[in-house]
Amino acid sequence: MKQIEELSKNAKSSSKKSVSSRSEPFNLKSSDPIYSNKYGKFFEITPKKNPQLQDLDIFVNYVEIKEGSLLLPHYNSRAIVIVTVNEGKGDFELVGQRNENQQGLREEDDEEEEQREEETKNQVQSYKAKLTPGDVFVIPAGHPVAVRASSNLNLLGFGINAENNQRNFLAGEEDNVISQIQKPVKDLTFPGSAQEVDRLLENQKQSYFANAQPQQRETRSQEIKEHLYSILGAF
Repeated sequence: MKQIEELSKNAKSSSKKSVSSRSEPFNLKSSDPIYSNKYGKFFEITPKKNPQLQDLDIFVNYVEIKEGSLLLPHYNSRAIVIVTVNEGKGDFELVGQRNENQQGLREEDDEEEEQREEETKNQVQSYKAKLTPGDVFVIPAGHPVAVRASSNLNLLGFGINAENNQRNFLAGEEDNVISQIQKPVKDLTFPGSAQEVDRLLENQKQSYFANAQPQQRETRSQEIKEHLYSILGAF
């Protein structure tokens, strides 16, 4: 009888430890950042790294961008990311299809209107907004986004549909999805030649985060904008 009681106590104790281990708080900054250089740091915990996130199918990230720096353009393959500004100021730019805010409207009977919609359906549009503490914005899956910090900027993000999500950078020296495309495909896909695309990519020496000081902002912004537009215009 005493043995059964002891086994029962051990079982309850083990069960409590298991539950508490799954519900314990975690520190996003306790691990090394997944992306980092002198311009910023990107910390992230995914369902693979933490069982608490598996059932929810979400990831959590924390981004620090230094004043005058830029989180380079990137997009998530599956995840929808909800971002809140924890500290600092800046702005972000997101690129999407020009007509996606008109989806769900009534069908037009006018053939000219249908033709005009067909011509513009692959055009893209830039959406811009200022960022201040307490602001919240949403990054849809498949939409390139870049964030610039006018002061030290801290962002907290929650990614829905985290399983099998891939974050693809469209600029920078490392992990640049465009640089992985073979030359014949670049020639067919992008305006200009593959050499011009490669030259643009080679000019971007930093990865993940880059300098965006005022004297370089206009040129860099234009390069990034043209780069994003040519990419999205190909689909």
